[in-house]
Amino acid sequence: MALFDTRGIDHVGIRYRDLPRAVAWFRDVLGLPIEHQTRTMAFVGIGADGAQLALFQAEGDEPLRQPHHVALRVPDPSGAEAALRAAGVPLRLFGPNLGFEDPEGTVFHFMPAR
Repeated sequence: MALFDTRGIDHVGIRYRDLPRAVAWFRDVLGLPIEHQTRTMAFVGIGADGAQLALFQAEGDEPLRQPHHVALRVPDPSGAEAALRAAGVPLRLFGPNLGFEDPEGTVFHFMPAR
């Protein structure tokens, strides 16, 4: 039985050395909508269910291991985090989000189901 109830992928985070170039490619070449953009990040709409690609500006010489992170949609993020803690899965802050890593180091965190 799953430790938490997931409703799908909310977004996948990807780091880029040249964020403006990446944004232009997704918008101008693929024709995908840029739903939100700041100087350091942009959210690209990729589906009717609200799924997104979260594009981030890489900082310094930070490694571009991809994906940077995967955000899972869950009805109760706090409950999912509590279930992971109870199962002994270590949690730590990744930016503003509490998350966990798989055995290869891919970062996952939770977003509230829409």
